[in-house]
Amino acid sequence: MRFYLIILISALGLACKPAPKISTYEVKSEGVAKIAEALQESKPSPAPTPMQASPAMQAEAASFGAPQWATLPANWTANAPNPMRKGSWTITGENDTKAEIAVTVFPGDVGGVTANVNRWRGQLGLTAANETEINTAATHASVGNDAGKKFVLVSADQKRATVALLVPKNNSTWFCKISGDATVVTAQTEAFLTFFKNSQLP
Repeated sequence: MRFYLIILISALGLACKPAPKISTYEVKSEGVAKIAEALQESKPSPAPTPMQASPAMQAEAASFGAPQWATLPANWTANAPNPMRKGSWTITGENDTKAEIAVTVFPGDVGGVTANVNRWRGQLGLTAANETEINTAATHASVGNDAGKKFVLVSADQKRATVALLVPKNNSTWFCKISGDATVVTAQTEAFLTFFKNSQLP
């Protein structure tokens, strides 16, 4: 009898045990948005898609003709042909430093001197300059018999640099630019200027 009484008391004790408490939490919409934003930022950015020149752009570039180049410096390596470039070379310096030389031509003034110089400044992480500042910084340069302007730009950390020649001719604008690691650009600036001075635009 005592045995059955113990079982009965135990059963009643279990029956009277309070149900487990369920806690609920409210997540505000702002919190969800921040979590989603953090997850999005943690994803790697997709690689930029190279700009493809249309057949019309390629035909237009070809219509300007080919320059007559001076003797190429020994350490300049020609790059693969590019329909939008009239010339393209790479220079390799010490410790894998590099600079690239590119020659392009477009009809008209392509937005004007100020817009183009500020585009190059942006590529170096520099803020835009006004027209007066840009005109003051310009110096004389030439490609063959054609006069133009030279611009020398250096990034704030002194690690990258650009030297660019902007030459108008026959209602078009030629751009001859060396850019890359500042040590290579600085070392090659004289050779760069001499090469284009002894070359001739069509």
